[in-house]
Amino acid sequence: MDRQSGFTLIETLVGAAIGAVMIWGLLVLADRMVASASAAALRANAGANAARLIERLSSEAASAWAVYVPATDSLGKSNGDGHELDFFSEDGAHRVYAWAYTFDAATTSLTRYALVAGGTPVAGDVIAHIDTFSATPASVTNLGTSSSAAYDPLFASANAVDVPYAFAAMPSAVGGNRLVVVAIIASGVNRSVLLASEDAPTTFTVVVNYTPSPAPVVTATPAPPQMY
Repeated sequence: MDRQSGFTLIETLVGAAIGAVMIWGLLVLADRMVASASAAALRANAGANAARLIERLSSEAASAWAVYVPATDSLGKSNGDGHELDFFSEDGAHRVYAWAYTFDAATTSLTRYALVAGGTPVAGDVIAHIDTFSATPASVTNLGTSSSAAYDPLFASANAVDVPYAFAAMPSAVGGNRLVVVAIIASGVNRSVLLASEDAPTTFTVVVNYTPSPAPVVTATPAPPQMY
């Protein structure tokens, strides 16, 4: 009878090693795919979070009398790095409303505080997963300065006039047409927005030249009504 030869021990070990390497490679590939999908989801969520924050700040600036970067934050710390952004407004009865967004790098979060004159700030909403937040004050003249964070090519040749205004109810709140550039980084998503208060005067004049000049429009004077 013929004897059937099987795999030797060495062949079996080599085959097992090759199989183990292939399985390890598949596991590494699957892990990278999961990590890539997780990173993409994190960036998408961060982008949406940053967009919502910018929309919120823009909306509140549109209803504020002043948007500014104070020298000292609401907790009494130096605000030289622009980690806090403040808002000021008054209602029809001259009641003061002031609030701030303060960034804490240690917790990577942004806290909204209601500011009370002579009192302790009241913490409100907390916006998490913000890696970097900074507010930089700017004047309207910076719109035409290419080296400024507030530069806008649309106003490169504009002759803007800086019109700051300090409110008596809160002298630190400088409004007028002062601007603030806010930069936000969240999970690699880098966003920025230029904020101005609702009553920011521009002093811009738009001059339109027509070639050729349009003919004057003559509107007939309506006849007075007949009385019977």
